[in-house]
Amino acid sequence: IGPNEFVGILGPSGSGKSTLMDALSGFRPAQRGNVLINNLDLYRHLDSFKQSIGYVPQDDIIHRELSVYRTLFYIARLRLSSDAARSELDQIVNEVLDVTGLSERRNVLVSQLSGGQRKRVSTAVELITKPSIIFLDEPTSGLDPATEDKIMRLFRQIAESGRTVIMTTHAMENVRLFDKVIILMRGKLAFFGRPEEALSYFGVSDFNKLFDK
Repeated sequence: IGPNEFVGILGPSGSGKSTLMDALSGFRPAQRGNVLINNLDLYRHLDSFKQSIGYVPQDDIIHRELSVYRTLFYIARLRLSSDAARSELDQIVNEVLDVTGLSERRNVLVSQLSGGQRKRVSTAVELITKPSIIFLDEPTSGLDPATEDKIMRLFRQIAESGRTVIMTTHAMENVRLFDKVIILMRGKLAFFGRPEEALSYFGVSDFNKLFDK
């Protein structure tokens, strides 16, 4: 996986998507094999890489009683340098709000946001530390098709802004937005490459037919 790539880990339920992503992110290290970031072993240098890796879980773990801005400012206080000035933290939070399209919702309580907007906040939380790699576990699950499309395009933009974005999904509607796809079946790697190459490899006309194959 190269820098600035948007990569999807695809497969039916139980195929091993979350297990693979947890191994790649260091969240649950693999018992065998290596994960290399810029030729450095992730598991041996996990503490050094922590700031460089963002992880957005499937379930939102953000305080619903706070406004969007206060949530992000609180996270910035916790994660960034203790000697950072308030003005510096404020600038970082405003940049993240802008990137995730949340500027107009900055003073709204998280509890009053839609599911798609809460997912944007969860993503914004991980962008605070400016990670070079972001992992997302089923970030579009439970969203309606229109909201899913907007969220997928947001992740595409985040990748193009200079980060590597890797996400698990079983939704097939926006697969063409990925630069590469990892397709798993029963814990095995079935394919890795560009989305259009996957269709010809499996001999199908669209991604919805892929799992039947």
